[in-house]
Amino acid sequence: MASGTQGPEHGQPGHVMLAATAVAGVGAVVTDAAGKTLYRFDKDMSTPPTSNCDAQCATTWPPALAGEAPPMLQGIQQSQVGTLARPDGSKQLTLNGWALYEFSGDKAPGQMNGQGANGTWFAIAPDGSKVTAGGQAQPAAGGSGY
Repeated sequence: MASGTQGPEHGQPGHVMLAATAVAGVGAVVTDAAGKTLYRFDKDMSTPPTSNCDAQCATTWPPALAGEAPPMLQGIQQSQVGTLARPDGSKQLTLNGWALYEFSGDKAPGQMNGQGANGTWFAIAPDGSKVTAGGQAQPAAGGSGY
């Protein structure tokens, strides 16, 4: 078998996964391979897919980067997943055109500490819409404005 045609094995470098995960009291949110909640930024654009979070913002809200192979999907339609080019040349994953991010304040699977931060950051649902239930509606720790 030609192993190169299938891409990286699960859990190996280059492997990226997006999964629809049920969160009590919230509903389905998109998580990565480590089970961390992924977010979207209201100041981004979905058409065309554009990220407006770089420099210090990208430290607080690290972009979810594409791997070497197409992401493995669980409960998410392949047709809604894409990428956008970041200023540094890396490729950031998108869902229904919205750039995907992690939150540096989420330390364990299932946490949604960035939910509602500054009124612009929201967990992303499997269809690309923002999740408005659950979490806090307070500024993110540090009050950086992102």
